[in-house]
Amino acid sequence: MKNTNHTTETTAKPSLIGMFLSPTLQFDRMRERPTIWLPLIIVTVIGVITGLLVATGMGDAALEDLGLSGAEAQTAQMFTMLLAGIGSLIFIPVGFLIYSLILLAIIKIAGSEATFKQLFSLTIFTTFITTIGQLLNAIINLSLGSDSVYFVTGLNSLVGAEGALGGFLNTIEVFSIWGYVLIGMGLHKVAQLSKPASIIIAIIFFVLACIMAAAGGALEGMSQF
Repeated sequence: MKNTNHTTETTAKPSLIGMFLSPTLQFDRMRERPTIWLPLIIVTVIGVITGLLVATGMGDAALEDLGLSGAEAQTAQMFTMLLAGIGSLIFIPVGFLIYSLILLAIIKIAGSEATFKQLFSLTIFTTFITTIGQLLNAIINLSLGSDSVYFVTGLNSLVGAEGALGGFLNTIEVFSIWGYVLIGMGLHKVAQLSKPASIIIAIIFFVLACIMAAAGGALEGMSQF
């Protein structure tokens, strides 16, 4: 009876909410029954809503700087919202696809037999955590009337740095780090990589994200001169 219960539990579909409560169990389920379509739709919708909220806050500030009013301001705001919605709708699934392909290439080099479907599911479920974090930060910034690109849950919300340092500090954020921890756990559970290999891969992705964020911050700072 005990073995039957264990089999039933681990072969159930993984749950997005379960990533907060019992990620290890979700990874076990994911290895046996990788789920894609419904989680992909849910995470994409959350991402689109987040993009619209961010565009609303930044758009209001930009319109004030341009001095637009009346019909022109409404048209510009609608155009900004449309671009944000369509962009999020397209780039979120494409981003998942590219990230999963990169993971697939890495784990094949490491000798894992995990499938693309398993890694695609892993990418969606781990990104759910960071997407919720982005949504939370967008809601807080909008409610405060702030157009800040800083994450309230990030280190730069305390420092307020700009340029390369600001980009780097924006990466040191609770939900982002949580996501990388889950990637390491997921590679160990789903792709059956060793713990050291899984941790190293997660750290490499985190370091690359920090470098890209710092470079983006530096370029943004240069464009203001």
